[in-house]
Amino acid sequence: MLFNGYLRELKKLNELSNRIDEHVQTLVRLKLDIEDKNEKINYYNTPDGIAKLARQEFNLVLPGEKIYILEYYTPEEGPQKK
Repeated sequence: MLFNGYLRELKKLNELSNRIDEHVQTLVRLKLDIEDKNEKINYYNTPDGIAKLARQEFNLVLPGEKIYILEYYTPEEGPQKK
């Protein structure tokens, strides 16, 4: 009887240990995600970060730069006439 109780408690302890491990892994993953996002926030608060964001999101360019527009088509379509 005492041995069965010991095995039951050992099983509970093992289950709780596994759940703790899962939660720790989740916390580590979330902490890394937060650190990554904080790095991005810090970068985009710099002049270089703002310039990169403006280029990506608003298609802005610096004076003297050229913009190239690439058009593609499938062989069946042929070049598009405008």
